[in-house]
Amino acid sequence: MLARLGKFEIIRLLAQGSMGEVYLGRDPILGREVAIKVIHTSASMGPQARERFATEARAAGVLNHPNIVTVHELGEEQGVLYLAMELVKGEDLGTLIHAGTLTPKDALEVLAQVCDGLAVAHRHQILHRDIKPSNIRVVWDGKNLQAKVLDFGVAKIINTDTTDAGTVFGTVNYMAPEYLQSGRPDSRSDLFAVGVLLYECLVGSPPFDGPTPGSVIYRLLHETPPPLPPRVFHEISQDVQGILNHALAKDPGNRFQTAEDLATVLRAAKDPEWHWVQEQPTVAMKIDRSVAGRAPTPPTPPRGLPVVQPALRPAPMGSGAAPGRDSGPRPVVIPRPLVREPPAFRGMAPSGRGEVGRDVLETTRHQLLQALEIDPNNRKAHAMLLVTHYRLGSMDALMQTLRQAQSRGIRSAELRAMPRCQQMVQEETQAHRLSQELHGEFMAYLGS
Repeated sequence: MLARLGKFEIIRLLAQGSMGEVYLGRDPILGREVAIKVIHTSASMGPQARERFATEARAAGVLNHPNIVTVHELGEEQGVLYLAMELVKGEDLGTLIHAGTLTPKDALEVLAQVCDGLAVAHRHQILHRDIKPSNIRVVWDGKNLQAKVLDFGVAKIINTDTTDAGTVFGTVNYMAPEYLQSGRPDSRSDLFAVGVLLYECLVGSPPFDGPTPGSVIYRLLHETPPPLPPRVFHEISQDVQGILNHALAKDPGNRFQTAEDLATVLRAAKDPEWHWVQEQPTVAMKIDRSVAGRAPTPPTPPRGLPVVQPALRPAPMGSGAAPGRDSGPRPVVIPRPLVREPPAFRGMAPSGRGEVGRDVLETTRHQLLQALEIDPNNRKAHAMLLVTHYRLGSMDALMQTLRQAQSRGIRSAELRAMPRCQQMVQEETQAHRLSQELHGEFMAYLGS
């Protein structure tokens, strides 16, 4: 066994995997224990394994969040690459699932914290690509718990060229259908894996399983898991089933679009009385005043988030609920197409950048998505949404919006007619923020 790597003393072997080992180490300068992940460059995986290991260091090294393991140092000594990181005690999620010690309410909080960590990674344009029980550690501190996302070892930095483009890495039971089919995941692929974990935490086994990888892949692509058994709804909302269905949608466009959105509903579902009102995943709900009388209109939530209206929840048969509890107004959509340039674009500097906060851009994004739900052929909304995604750095969403516009017969000249869209094309021509392949597709449509 190794005795030392760099400044770190090796204490004992903790785990062994296909790419190397994980050791318990000690930093003699600070006197703290660390986990040291090593990979031998002479291993059979060769240069690709080395590249993925370095990618892990770059990916995790820029992330600073309580729900992501902290990376301390990357080094190489005598042909051995090593990564020293925070030593996370507690238990991995898989152990807790198999032991049956995780309550449904605790499971919702653990996965909400996983989404908190993923949200930070996604904002840095980093995917995890291998969310599974063994990559999540849970630490209890008295009555509180903390989840940590481990091992960005197969992470891909979005919009950068790597030698493994189109190659699938990860654990097949947790892979999103589009990842299996194309080898090109996006942030929603990580969220699909969280949906798989949600089912596994509540039921005790993954929703897509089988005797062979081929049978698992078939189920992932073509089948839906059985409904959650009634026993899992103890002290949590029954609308967890709806959350699960949404998270495991085969089409990524029908899933939660951000980790923040999924974290919000997971935490809300810890309340047994919470009710998720969601008729369409991308349409914000409002109360129709003609039905609700003078009742005030509740604020419009972000795209895909819940409207909490406990009074509208149907009372169970024989529950003894007060008469009329289920007779209140129902949420409906008020068509209000967005036709004016939103506040986020007004007063913007000629470069298009300005001093627009991310929260303002996110609000604008939600308004534009709502407008396109009402009028899918709204040219101006398409153009402004393209610019908003570009300002936010959401390049996968940018390309998805671009392809939707193209599929709806919207000509590039119609999009470029908006000055902000012209500025975006000019910026991309100069800055080249998209990956080479996506840049070519972008310029072929908008730059022509």
